[in-house]
Amino acid sequence: MKAKLLLLPALTALSLSANAASYLTGGHIDGPAFGYDSLSGFEPHFHNEGGADGAVVDGVVQTTESEYEPDELIVVVPYNSTITVSSTNYYWLSENETDAANNGTPYLGIGLEELDPADWVGGTVTLTLLSISGPGDFLLWKDGGLGGPNVFLDSDNNTMSFTLDAGTHNHFNWGFTELGFYNLEFQISGEHVTDGLQSGSASYTFMVPEPTTALLGAFGAIGLLRRRRA
Repeated sequence: MKAKLLLLPALTALSLSANAASYLTGGHIDGPAFGYDSLSGFEPHFHNEGGADGAVVDGVVQTTESEYEPDELIVVVPYNSTITVSSTNYYWLSENETDAANNGTPYLGIGLEELDPADWVGGTVTLTLLSISGPGDFLLWKDGGLGGPNVFLDSDNNTMSFTLDAGTHNHFNWGFTELGFYNLEFQISGEHVTDGLQSGSASYTFMVPEPTTALLGAFGAIGLLRRRRA
């Protein structure tokens, strides 16, 4: 599935997005992450464990454990962090923490630790990419050695869902084919042992900034207030 949007001029897009969210530029953080409550259902968010390797938000390492709503952060994928997969070039967030640090990117995971496996039939849930808007395609994969990449989501080939074990924490490679802003809407679903079939969704924003002095200067100068969930 391809859903392409025309790009706004880089500085205009940056200015518009700056009114709504802070920039995630490094450190270890999970997003999408999901909790569950019988009254409110699935609770999508970002989860930062903190510590020395905590999320870098607006240039500041968040050493205290914290959570953010999905629309509170924009995940920045640097234009110079790239990889080629099956002859396609991607702007890249690595599944490997050392590579992420070396490339100056967030180390982004998918967090399901808050879901008790005993609460879900089969101990599993399904993650679906409901929609994508942006200038290019999105790929989520793990390195597969000699067998090639193990692809979980691919907007170009309509690979849109896969199963995960509840209670786990997973890291993948994230790839985007073009510069610009992407909104990825993720849905989680599963059969709760007492509440029945449950699902919830939220959109997460990613940005691959253009390599211009003006843009990078404006990006670095922005200071935003951050709101955290307790």
